[in-house]
Amino acid sequence: MRTSKPFSMISYNTNDFLREKLNELVQGGLIQFWAFIEHLPEDDEKKAHKHLYIIPAKLIDTQRIEKALQEIDLTDITAKPLGAIFPQSSKFADWYLYGLHDKKYLAYKGQKRKYHYNDNAFVVSCQDTFRELKNLIDYTELNRLSLIFEKAENGESLTDIIKTCNIPLRLIGQVKQLYDIIRSHINIELYRNNRETHSPRVDIETGEIIEK
Repeated sequence: MRTSKPFSMISYNTNDFLREKLNELVQGGLIQFWAFIEHLPEDDEKKAHKHLYIIPAKLIDTQRIEKALQEIDLTDITAKPLGAIFPQSSKFADWYLYGLHDKKYLAYKGQKRKYHYNDNAFVVSCQDTFRELKNLIDYTELNRLSLIFEKAENGESLTDIIKTCNIPLRLIGQVKQLYDIIRSHINIELYRNNRETHSPRVDIETGEIIEK
C-alpha cells in the first residue's frame, strides 16, 4: 500500500527491536510519528501483540515498513521471523480508543473486552505529539451514548432510559442495539460483535498464525 496518510499495523516484534527500527525510520525521514501499545491475548487469541500507529513523513510504500520490521525470533532462529503485518488506513481517535479498550468506545462499536489499558501502556516517539493528537479527539458521539451505557450497566430498563435521556426517534434503534449488547453480555468479558479476532490469526507469509 502506497500512502502518505496515517496507518496502523499489528506487530509481533519485541519492544526493543520495534523501538529501534521505528526510530531509524524517523531519522531516515520516512516516518514523522509512531506509537504502539501491547495487548494481552483475549480469550479467543493465542499470543500477545502490539497495535502500531504510524504517521508517514512522506509518501511511502508500507511494504518498506514491513521489510524493515522483519526480526529474527531469537527463541527459535529456524522459525519464520517476527514482524508487523496488515497495514490499514487508520484514524488516530479510533486507534487510540481501541488501544485503551475503552469500555464506552467498545460498547459504541458493539463490542466488549476482558482487558483494559491506560496511557502508561503506550510507547510513543514524541509525547508532545501524542498529547496533541489526543486533544484533537472529538468525543461527541461517545458522550452522547455515555449516559445510556452507564444506565444500562446499572440495570435500568430500556424504556426508562429512552424516557429519561430524551432519545430522538431516529436513534431508538441504535440505542436498543447498544442496550441489548450491554445487558446480554454484561457478564461476558469478550464480545466482538460477531467478528473474528482483530488480531489476525495469520503468520507473516501465509496469513495463518501457526502456534507451536
